Amino acid sequence: MPELVYVQVSPKPLSMAYVPTHEADVFISYAHRDDFGWIDRFKLELESALARKLRASTKPAIFFDTEDLRAGRVFDKDIPECLKATGFFLAIVSPRYNTSPYCRQKELARFLRSNPPESGRTIQVHLDLSAALPLPKSVPIIFASTKGPFNPGSEEYKDSLRSVYEPIVHELDRLYAQSKMVFLAWPDGADLQEERERLQSEIEGRGMRIYPEAIGEFEDDIRFRDALQESAASVHFFGAEADNFAERQLRLAVRLGKPTILASHIQAESRRGPLGSPDPIWLGQGNPTIAIANELDRVLGLGRREERNLGAGLGKTHLFLVFNPEVDYTLGRSLRQRIVNRGPFEVLLPRSDSLASRYEDVSRVRGAVLCWGKAGKSWIHNELYALDRATDSAQLNDIKRAIYLKSPSPADDIEIVAGDRLLQSDAELDSFLGELRPRAEGAAA
Repeated sequence: MPELVYVQVSPKPLSMAYVPTHEADVFISYAHRDDFGWIDRFKLELESALARKLRASTKPAIFFDTEDLRAGRVFDKDIPECLKATGFFLAIVSPRYNTSPYCRQKELARFLRSNPPESGRTIQVHLDLSAALPLPKSVPIIFASTKGPFNPGSEEYKDSLRSVYEPIVHELDRLYAQSKMVFLAWPDGADLQEERERLQSEIEGRGMRIYPEAIGEFEDDIRFRDALQESAASVHFFGAEADNFAERQLRLAVRLGKPTILASHIQAESRRGPLGSPDPIWLGQGNPTIAIANELDRVLGLGRREERNLGAGLGKTHLFLVFNPEVDYTLGRSLRQRIVNRGPFEVLLPRSDSLASRYEDVSRVRGAVLCWGKAGKSWIHNELYALDRATDSAQLNDIKRAIYLKSPSPADDIEIVAGDRLLQSDAELDSFLGELRPRAEGAAA
């Protein structure tokens, strides 16, 4: 009897891909007779790791067939188009995979037509060491010993998973940045034109694209609208003197409603962009080029990558620590050192003074500790509200939260949400930290 032909019931990922030109960011190819729970968990943990590590908030799209019987669709109509627009192909290699014409000929072979082995986009997950590799010249990532597949949660498994997602993150972030076009307005004045050139070099160095054509003041609004429509954001330059050309470009950008960044020689600049645009940037500050580029990163969803080695923080539990540095700096720093000493923890501090964005890293953490010392009641209420908003927005209900109380105010002055912990001693803090560690050890870094 010929082998059943299995096909994907839903040919497209359930969400938009991280890279706009992709149908799927990652395509997982495996023999269904191998799926004893391990592959499904691998997919979930890979998806979680990518969502944490990728710079933008858009979740990656992973093509993964969970149906036992895939005989309801015509392969040639759907799968080839998806494979041509896939970022990475993961082959879960086993003896059953090697004997499956569907996996080898219809999925792997089709992907290799558009992405040869030397492209680095095919990853061989070696699930069974007795199986020969389909691509002997491509380095596999070992997920098994002679005794069988690595146990999820083991150090060997986490190391191998890291070897899978690190190159994927690097390449998807690069492609994502390339997909973003930025319109740099054309200013009057030699000094503003020099600033525009410096900014162009800086943001192109970060992987973003600049709208490539020069547009003259004599041209009609249609050219400008088309250019602004193609761009994800725009930057506009203003000097102390009136500039009708610059005003015209800003007016068109505001009408389209896309984020705009204003860079001005006027410190109290009164012009504003559409809703969602940042405050104007003063060109008299220390390094306005970097400040503008950083704002572009933020409005485009790229964020700033932390300046540290790639391996730093891997395998550690990420924890938010929040305190008021104006009145509790010494207490907060002492608490941070205590947490680090009881690791492995990586302590994250809010990156912004704005309550609306200070918890933007919340999806990366396992827990949050709010240190309340000399700060007033309004401070702790505002922080709890901002943390609630961030966790609700990110749909994260499993983050452990605690208030480390060193305030002279009584504990009943604050409203504790169900599940939050009130820590009133170092011993209680140590117990709370101990509850976080086992959970981190059982999950991929």
